[in-house]
Amino acid sequence: MIKVAYIDHTAKWSGGEVALFNLLTNVGKEVQPLVILAEEGALADKLRERGIDVRVVPLDERVRTRGRNALSPGIAGAALKLLRYGRQLAPLLKEEKVACVHTNSLKSALYGAVAAKSAGVPLIWHIRDHIGAPYLKPVVAKAIRLMSRSLPNGVIANSNSTLNALELPKSKKTLVVYSAFAKAISDCPPARPDDQTFNVLLVGRLAHWKGQHVLLEAAKSFKDDPRVKFWLAGDALFGEEAYKDQLLDYMQFNRLNNVFMLGHVEDVQSLMASADLLVHTSITPEPFGQVIVEGMAAGLPVIASNEGGPVEIVVPGQTGLLIEPGKPEVLADAVRWMLDHPEERELMGQKGIQRVKERFVIENTVKDIVEYYQGLLSTV
Repeated sequence: MIKVAYIDHTAKWSGGEVALFNLLTNVGKEVQPLVILAEEGALADKLRERGIDVRVVPLDERVRTRGRNALSPGIAGAALKLLRYGRQLAPLLKEEKVACVHTNSLKSALYGAVAAKSAGVPLIWHIRDHIGAPYLKPVVAKAIRLMSRSLPNGVIANSNSTLNALELPKSKKTLVVYSAFAKAISDCPPARPDDQTFNVLLVGRLAHWKGQHVLLEAAKSFKDDPRVKFWLAGDALFGEEAYKDQLLDYMQFNRLNNVFMLGHVEDVQSLMASADLLVHTSITPEPFGQVIVEGMAAGLPVIASNEGGPVEIVVPGQTGLLIEPGKPEVLADAVRWMLDHPEERELMGQKGIQRVKERFVIENTVKDIVEYYQGLLSTV
């Protein structure tokens, strides 16, 4: 059994943390996880409920919540605090005799490197973000690329798009492993409610780069069609409340009575069972697109941006449509095509289920990561 320390700076229930939960609750007896978080939260609670060892070592909130592109004068002080925090974790890693450290976020990759090096154990960075503009400022992206070549012993990426953006040398031991679906999958799409409505669903935290404002602009062209409803599931998580307010103001000003802000939804699968179409509107390259896999597993056809991870998930014309990001009129046309082609939509849902079964199930993810651990540890 391999004892692995999984480190994350946040315990909020977001994409990377959902993926970590799915991995740790399905990894079986080959890995003994020790999870070290910098705050209490939903991830810690859910992992403890499943009997997983979770330790919370608090990190200064001002450092923990500092923006990824924050280059203000306070950056030196924040960096020093991260350095000290990393050293603070090293004795715990030694005491627990972990075989390696697996970081789950960009911030934890930085202090996790300090902790791993101080404890003398191998380090794995799991990169779940697009390391490039416009998600990151060029100077920040360049710094992360440089560090990724020297600090970690290995790098795991959540898509080929994410890995390619790192521009790593071929000598670096890497793995592309998708954030997989971890629940039972039906062989055919569930029956949709026959209530004469067409429900378009967008799931994701409220953030400008996620593109909810694009959906709102597209929804304007359906104001006179009582069949079409737009559901936005998700909330502001990382200091993005101002963006949420902008969305609400836009809805009120344009009288978008066909759009419903649902907030955080615990049971997303049940919500998907009531929807007819899933849309994914990121305006910068999405590193992967876990919710797209969830939608396809629920038998939903998908409309997604044709950049980043979604290109590796959606097969255009077979499981959904890929469109140019940031173009409300293009999104509206794609929604209208889906509305007017119910038979093609149903077939896309069926093919989506099969694609998830073939490419995006948790068993494949666990197998690949365990083999990666074994290979990496045999060479260090």
